[in-house]
Amino acid sequence: MDKTMMMLSFAAFVSCSLLAGQSDAERLLKSDQPSDAERNDSTAMNATEASASDGEKGGVRIVFIGNSITLHAPLPSIGWTNMWGMAASAEDKDYVHLVTHGIERNTGRRADVRVKNLAAFERNYRTWDVASGVKELADFNPEYLIVALGENVSNLTNDADREAYRAAFGKLVGAFFCDGRRPRTVIRGVFWPNSAKDAEMARIAAELGVPFVKADIADTPGMRATGLFAHNGVANHPGDAGMAEIANRVLDVLCGRMRSPTAPKP
Repeated sequence: MDKTMMMLSFAAFVSCSLLAGQSDAERLLKSDQPSDAERNDSTAMNATEASASDGEKGGVRIVFIGNSITLHAPLPSIGWTNMWGMAASAEDKDYVHLVTHGIERNTGRRADVRVKNLAAFERNYRTWDVASGVKELADFNPEYLIVALGENVSNLTNDADREAYRAAFGKLVGAFFCDGRRPRTVIRGVFWPNSAKDAEMARIAAELGVPFVKADIADTPGMRATGLFAHNGVANHPGDAGMAEIANRVLDVLCGRMRSPTAPKP
């Protein structure tokens, strides 16, 4: 067996093993540390589960799992009235749609897309039921998987917190790698900079042999939707430029620098 096949076999073993049972760390009590969402006035987001599907049946199968940056249902009380990634100005300007169009251009096929907000996993990762929570998405057997989580996770301030999140995140992503399945995957780092969260997600990406893409661009001028929404939490989300940059970083590794033609250059 060559080195590549050994790596893929090991990655599949690791991911399915992570899915099989709950680790000791996952049984620890929930952390009382604040999340990046709390520090960015975004606790009102993700109050209800959101999911969406779109595209052509039989097209290239794509799954996006994330939080409000990926998909958020209308919430007029905070000034958000749309059903796409917060806080893009239009549906086709969020990173989900930009990445989808990039994959369609690269493959020459229409897309069959599933999108799910998994903020509930982020906030309850020690006890969240991965097996049932992503079963339908895993059974969809995506050809492409984009994972964009972490912002709502409580801050990982000690070894126990980091181990617990790494185990839960590994189980979540590993659910898509069992039974011989291996989607072309990108794990995106957090938008609001947090090196501890990025480190744990990058470790799982390395174990699975998939790319990890840093996206900690919130403090770069122009990346947030600052001044475009009255609610500070919404405005702290990526605006059109931030969404485009996230999409471009994902497409760089998925499609060989197939950057979005509608995106401003970083």
